[in-house]
Amino acid sequence: MSLFPDLSLSVILPVYNEAALVDGAIRRSVASLRRIVDRFEILLINDCSTDETGAVADAVAREFLEVRVIHNPRNLRQGGCLRMAFPLARYDLVTHNAIDYPFDFDDLPSVLTHFPAADVVVVTRRTYPGVTPPRRFVSWGNRALIRTLFGLRISDYNFVQVFKRQFLMNEQSFSAGTAFITVERILRAHHAGARVVAVDAEYHRRPSGVSTSGNWRTVRDSMRDIVRLWLELRIGKRSTQPMREGTDS
Repeated sequence: MSLFPDLSLSVILPVYNEAALVDGAIRRSVASLRRIVDRFEILLINDCSTDETGAVADAVAREFLEVRVIHNPRNLRQGGCLRMAFPLARYDLVTHNAIDYPFDFDDLPSVLTHFPAADVVVVTRRTYPGVTPPRRFVSWGNRALIRTLFGLRISDYNFVQVFKRQFLMNEQSFSAGTAFITVERILRAHHAGARVVAVDAEYHRRPSGVSTSGNWRTVRDSMRDIVRLWLELRIGKRSTQPMREGTDS
């Protein structure tokens, strides 16, 4: 029997040109998840890779029934993959990871223990190995801005989260940006009164290759989306406030 027999979990793994990492990441994921939950699925999103990623993904999916492969006809980038995959998740809880395995699923028990009382559990990084000082400074500024504008004071918004599925189905959600798609959903859940819990875990440095998630385009898109969401929620809050006595209708 698994550690959490009453919980079911969908895992989304976007991948682009990472043929060397796919097989190992899936094997590690399946081995961990089988010990932790009775029912799970892995949505392996091949984001229009130009190497052997698609073939490797199909091969490993034939071996593990829990794995579904989706081949994007065009490149959506990480955020677009998550946005596309969220509605396809079948189970009550939904999470995501990168194919270079920055979050070890062996650490999931400390996250899942907060359900069903929690609505969203945000995994925060204890350390940032391999992250350059300039990128850490940009991330610090991003987090400070989010705390100031939205009032949710947690230390890390952009690592890994586990959501109750209904909090990913908000039709108002607009962001497909790599750095903001899950942040938007955390903030919308918080704004709606959901219980958001933070749990820290180790961040594991990628074994090979170079991450592109911190480029200037990602930062630009994140800033745009932060402002857009703040304006939407602020205007919406004003529009729902009752009128004061003596004001015109």
